[in-house]
Amino acid sequence: MFTKTILTAAAALGVATAQTGPGFPIPATQALTVSFGNNTISPAGELIPRPETANPPNISSPVWYANSETNDGPGLLVMVDLDVPFNGSRIQLLHWMATDVRVGARDNSTKERPLIFSESPVPFVQPSPPVGDVPHSYNIVVFSQPSDFSLPAQYSNLSSNRVPFDVNQFRADAGLGAPIAGSYFQVQNLTGTATATFPPARSPTPTNTGNASSPGADTNAAIGGKASLVGLSTVLVAAIFAVAF
Repeated sequence: MFTKTILTAAAALGVATAQTGPGFPIPATQALTVSFGNNTISPAGELIPRPETANPPNISSPVWYANSETNDGPGLLVMVDLDVPFNGSRIQLLHWMATDVRVGARDNSTKERPLIFSESPVPFVQPSPPVGDVPHSYNIVVFSQPSDFSLPAQYSNLSSNRVPFDVNQFRADAGLGAPIAGSYFQVQNLTGTATATFPPARSPTPTNTGNASSPGADTNAAIGGKASLVGLSTVLVAAIFAVAF
């Protein structure tokens, strides 16, 4: 049986008030409940088998917000891998973006409300860290979204230009509000022996990566150049190109 793995005590102390992972630049203090099939991520940061992540998770939140027009305002959800190896460092990859997220009725047993997804300008792509690399951190955060929101023009091709991504810059460019809630999980690929040398594990200190005002400008070059995105698995490459074309 796959054993649930939690953060070390030292790392856990560093994010005692955050539900997002170490190094994620926009901490969320309220916890999303994220479930892949029958596996509910608990605690935040659980290391889970990649096959369980084939489909988008079910997500619920204990909190939401009201705007001036409706009782429940819309939200925008992102799922970001912080650990993609690139030229000796680690950069962000956008795995999923859903806009106009709404919430359903509160569950009396859990006191949480399910997230309802209607628009996904960046469809879900399964986590696919390269073989032999460190566990990758996948952060899911939902932000309050302006009711008149539209994706900024510079992000119009975001579904095919997912890397490099800068979630902090995107939030500023898109005029998003505060994070409502978040969570994260980890996936590691131990299906074989590493055939590449990877950069050191990412520092837990938040950093900006790439230029999100022109997201993914080097995406095709990076994916096409084997020396750039070292060890990026063929599954991930195939997934990105399947969305891109």
